[in-house]
Amino acid sequence: MLHRTFTNRFEVKYLVSQKKALDLRDALGDLFVTDENTQGQSGYFNYSIYFDSPRYYFYRQKLEGQLERVKPRLRAHLPSLAAKPDQWFLELKGRHGQTVQKRRAAIDLISAQGLVDGENFVADGELEALRDFEFMWLRLALRPAVTVLYFREPLNSHIFPNVRITFDHRISGNLDFNLKNAGQRMDFITSPSEVLVELKFTDSIPRLVMEIFRRLEMKQITFSKYALCLESCIDKLPETAGFQRKAMRVPKY
Repeated sequence: MLHRTFTNRFEVKYLVSQKKALDLRDALGDLFVTDENTQGQSGYFNYSIYFDSPRYYFYRQKLEGQLERVKPRLRAHLPSLAAKPDQWFLELKGRHGQTVQKRRAAIDLISAQGLVDGENFVADGELEALRDFEFMWLRLALRPAVTVLYFREPLNSHIFPNVRITFDHRISGNLDFNLKNAGQRMDFITSPSEVLVELKFTDSIPRLVMEIFRRLEMKQITFSKYALCLESCIDKLPETAGFQRKAMRVPKY
């Protein structure tokens, strides 16, 4: 399964009700259609394993609001929860001010399992993403931090090829780093009745698209799946992690 990836883009996020998400789909009409890579389905599951240092260096970057930060992760795209991942991607998603950049490299199951098991990582010298991950792996002693799972409905536009809109449902996480089964018990970080809408674009947002969002009174928010899923697992983390537990936002659903 192939997926469009922008290497340099902007992202705006909105947390809305199922009804407002449906209203947005209706308002977009024929301007946007389901991504053809969903292979005839409405969407797919994103199954990710995020990596961090023993004292959560990348999580703290987010918490402190640093403008330059990165999130390393493994990701697979699944047509269903029963499906076994046949392809893993090693991704580095970085934020530079308001700009989001993502680099990825396909790796096989054996390499992915080695990362989860904490084995030494040997990068392909021809792939920049793998070289950078290896540097962080060695310097920060990276290991799996949290698993994130959600169902994504992606929309693309032939009229506005620089814009992509996604609808993420049932966002959940846990500390089980199983590469072969995404259907294990997960803890929701959003209500199943809520949808995270992400408006992703390069250069600028077309006026017509922006007017649709304004007419529906969409309210922009900040939202980190990694940070919120990690916080939802706070009681399961080792005490040595150094979290300030009282300050953490842990939603209950």
